[in-house]
Amino acid sequence: MAGLSGGDYVTQQIRALAEAVRREGAGGVGTRSFQLAEHLAAEGGVHRGDILTATATLLAMTAWCDGEAEAASRFAERAGEHDEESRELVTHLLRLESGADRGWLPQDQAEALLEYARRERRGDLATRVRALAGVRRGRHRRED
Repeated sequence: MAGLSGGDYVTQQIRALAEAVRREGAGGVGTRSFQLAEHLAAEGGVHRGDILTATATLLAMTAWCDGEAEAASRFAERAGEHDEESRELVTHLLRLESGADRGWLPQDQAEALLEYARRERRGDLATRVRALAGVRRGRHRRED
Protein backbone atom coordinates (compact mmCIF):
# COMPACT_ATOMS: atom_id res chain seq x y z
CA MET A 1 0.00 0.00 0.00
CA ALA A 2 2.93 2.29 -0.65
CA GLY A 3 2.05 5.83 -1.59
CA LEU A 4 -1.30 5.87 0.18
CA SER A 5 -1.99 8.38 2.89
CA GLY A 6 -3.49 7.09 6.14
CA GLY A 7 -6.93 8.36 5.14
CA ASP A 8 -6.78 6.65 1.76
CA TYR A 9 -5.80 3.37 3.37
CA VAL A 10 -8.64 3.55 5.89
CA THR A 11 -11.08 4.48 3.12
CA GLN A 12 -9.98 1.41 1.14
CA GLN A 13 -10.43 -0.77 4.21
CA ILE A 14 -13.93 0.62 4.79
CA ARG A 15 -14.83 -0.11 1.17
CA ALA A 16 -13.46 -3.64 1.51
CA LEU A 17 -15.56 -4.10 4.65
CA ALA A 18 -18.70 -2.85 2.89
CA GLU A 19 -18.10 -5.28 0.02
CA ALA A 20 -17.49 -8.17 2.43
CA VAL A 21 -20.76 -7.37 4.23
CA ARG A 22 -22.64 -7.43 0.92
CA ARG A 23 -21.14 -10.81 0.03
CA GLU A 24 -21.41 -12.45 3.45
CA GLY A 25 -24.75 -11.25 4.79
CA ALA A 26 -26.95 -13.95 3.34
CA GLY A 27 -26.36 -17.13 5.24
CA GLY A 28 -22.66 -16.56 5.86
CA VAL A 29 -20.87 -16.30 9.13
CA GLY A 30 -19.28 -12.95 8.36
CA THR A 31 -15.72 -14.19 8.82
CA ARG A 32 -14.10 -11.77 6.36
CA SER A 33 -16.33 -8.89 7.47
CA PHE A 34 -15.38 -9.31 11.11
CA GLN A 35 -11.69 -9.69 10.22
CA LEU A 36 -11.80 -6.39 8.34
CA ALA A 37 -13.72 -4.74 11.20
CA GLU A 38 -11.10 -5.90 13.70
CA HIS A 39 -8.39 -4.57 11.40
CA LEU A 40 -10.12 -1.17 11.20
CA ALA A 41 -10.33 -1.09 14.98
CA ALA A 42 -6.63 -1.87 15.31
CA GLU A 43 -5.21 0.15 12.43
CA GLY A 44 -7.82 2.74 11.53
CA GLY A 45 -8.49 4.22 14.93
CA VAL A 46 -12.12 3.09 14.95
CA HIS A 47 -13.58 2.07 18.32
CA ARG A 48 -13.71 -1.74 18.35
CA GLY A 49 -17.20 -2.03 19.82
CA ASP A 50 -18.57 0.55 17.38
CA ILE A 51 -17.21 -1.13 14.26
CA LEU A 52 -18.12 -4.66 15.38
CA THR A 53 -21.64 -3.58 16.31
CA ALA A 54 -22.05 -1.79 12.99
CA THR A 55 -20.67 -4.76 11.05
CA ALA A 56 -22.94 -7.26 12.79
CA THR A 57 -25.94 -4.96 12.32
CA LEU A 58 -25.26 -4.49 8.62
CA LEU A 59 -24.74 -8.22 8.17
CA ALA A 60 -28.09 -8.81 9.89
CA MET A 61 -29.81 -6.30 7.63
CA THR A 62 -28.23 -7.81 4.52
CA ALA A 63 -29.22 -11.32 5.55
CA TRP A 64 -32.77 -10.18 6.31
CA CYS A 65 -33.11 -8.48 2.93
CA ASP A 66 -31.84 -11.66 1.28
CA GLY A 67 -34.54 -13.69 3.07
CA GLU A 68 -32.13 -15.40 5.45
CA ALA A 69 -33.96 -14.95 8.75
CA GLU A 70 -31.76 -17.40 10.69
CA ALA A 71 -28.55 -15.64 9.64
CA ALA A 72 -30.14 -12.25 10.35
CA SER A 73 -31.04 -13.38 13.85
CA ARG A 74 -27.54 -14.72 14.45
CA PHE A 75 -25.93 -11.45 13.32
CA ALA A 76 -28.41 -9.36 15.33
CA GLU A 77 -27.52 -11.33 18.46
CA ARG A 78 -23.85 -10.69 17.78
CA ALA A 79 -24.54 -6.96 17.42
CA GLY A 80 -26.21 -7.02 20.83
CA GLU A 81 -23.08 -8.44 22.48
CA HIS A 82 -21.29 -5.10 22.45
CA ASP A 83 -21.49 -2.18 24.84
CA GLU A 84 -24.59 -0.02 25.10
CA GLU A 85 -22.78 3.06 23.79
CA SER A 86 -21.82 1.29 20.58
CA ARG A 87 -25.36 -0.01 20.07
CA GLU A 88 -26.73 3.50 20.66
CA LEU A 89 -24.29 5.04 18.18
CA VAL A 90 -25.15 2.47 15.49
CA THR A 91 -28.89 3.00 16.06
CA HIS A 92 -28.51 6.76 15.65
CA LEU A 93 -26.29 6.39 12.57
CA LEU A 94 -28.79 4.03 10.93
CA ARG A 95 -31.61 6.48 11.62
CA LEU A 96 -29.53 9.33 10.22
CA GLU A 97 -28.63 7.41 7.06
CA SER A 98 -32.23 6.30 6.61
CA GLY A 99 -33.37 9.89 7.02
CA ALA A 100 -30.77 11.07 4.53
CA ASP A 101 -32.07 8.53 2.01
CA ARG A 102 -35.63 9.80 2.51
CA GLY A 103 -34.57 13.42 2.73
CA TRP A 104 -36.07 13.97 6.20
CA LEU A 105 -36.21 12.65 9.76
CA PRO A 106 -39.23 12.21 12.02
CA GLN A 107 -39.18 14.90 14.72
CA ASP A 108 -38.65 12.47 17.60
CA GLN A 109 -35.66 10.86 15.86
CA ALA A 110 -34.19 14.26 15.01
CA GLU A 111 -34.51 15.37 18.64
CA ALA A 112 -32.96 12.13 19.92
CA LEU A 113 -30.09 12.47 17.45
CA LEU A 114 -29.47 16.09 18.43
CA GLU A 115 -29.45 15.14 22.12
CA TYR A 116 -27.04 12.31 21.42
CA ALA A 117 -24.79 14.59 19.34
CA ARG A 118 -24.75 17.18 22.12
CA ARG A 119 -24.05 14.64 24.85
CA GLU A 120 -21.28 12.92 22.88
CA ARG A 121 -19.89 16.18 21.44
CA ARG A 122 -20.52 15.02 17.88
CA GLY A 123 -20.96 18.26 15.97
CA ASP A 124 -20.73 16.33 12.71
CA LEU A 125 -23.94 14.45 13.53
CA ALA A 126 -25.74 17.58 14.71
CA THR A 127 -24.84 19.34 11.47
CA ARG A 128 -26.27 16.48 9.39
CA VAL A 129 -29.48 16.38 11.44
CA ARG A 130 -29.96 20.14 11.10
CA ALA A 131 -29.33 19.92 7.35
CA LEU A 132 -32.04 17.26 7.05
CA ALA A 133 -34.41 19.39 9.14
CA GLY A 134 -33.74 22.31 6.76
CA VAL A 135 -34.54 20.13 3.75
CA ARG A 136 -37.80 19.07 5.38
CA ARG A 137 -38.81 22.67 6.13
CA GLY A 138 -37.88 23.70 2.61
CA ARG A 139 -40.04 20.97 1.09
CA HIS A 140 -42.93 21.83 3.34
CA ARG A 141 -42.86 25.51 2.34
CA ARG A 142 -42.84 24.67 -1.35
CA GLU A 143 -45.85 22.37 -0.95
CA ASP A 144 -47.98 25.06 0.74
